Amino acid sequence: MGTMRYSASHKVEIREKLIAAAGALSKKQGFGITGVDALMATVGLTGGAFYGHFKNKGELLEAIVDNEMRLTQAQFLNNDSNPIPLRNRLQRYLSRSHLTHPELGCPLPSLSSEVARANTSVKATYERHLEELVANLSDAMPTPDPDRAWAILAMAVGGITLARAQNNPALQDQVLNACVEQAMVIAGKNGPNSTD
Repeated sequence: MGTMRYSASHKVEIREKLIAAAGALSKKQGFGITGVDALMATVGLTGGAFYGHFKNKGELLEAIVDNEMRLTQAQFLNNDSNPIPLRNRLQRYLSRSHLTHPELGCPLPSLSSEVARANTSVKATYERHLEELVANLSDAMPTPDPDRAWAILAMAVGGITLARAQNNPALQDQVLNACVEQAMVIAGKNGPNSTD
């Protein structure tokens, strides 16, 4: 019996599904500790099929980071056709939903430590997307300021990370709410009733 051959478009479709499914699994369980077999199982394939799609696990991590960071920009940040007030974006990011469903959220709280141990290519992809996130946040401020945008991004990612590491829902909510309020102060939009 011969080996079944798939069309190029089928291979691309499987690769895209694998990147999305492996990204969700990695954000929930961790990339480094999730084996190739488990990652491939997300699309119904065996671990042996992995090398037909990627040279190594690092190449998959880079594809996941690229895909997940694009999704974060689309989901949490502003775009010209649908401007979202900064407070709303922060509340969406620092939300109970994002806290409890890492597989559906931003990769920064879940995958940053993985990227820190990755190769320079993965780090370059991550860095490029971070710069885009910071530019978008900076543009949302009354007076654009990349330094304050970096601080807000670090606070938001850290807030989700710290809240996920706690059991007490009241403490989790305190962390999330405090980060929203202090991020608004950093952005130059003081006060709990500010909507911009």
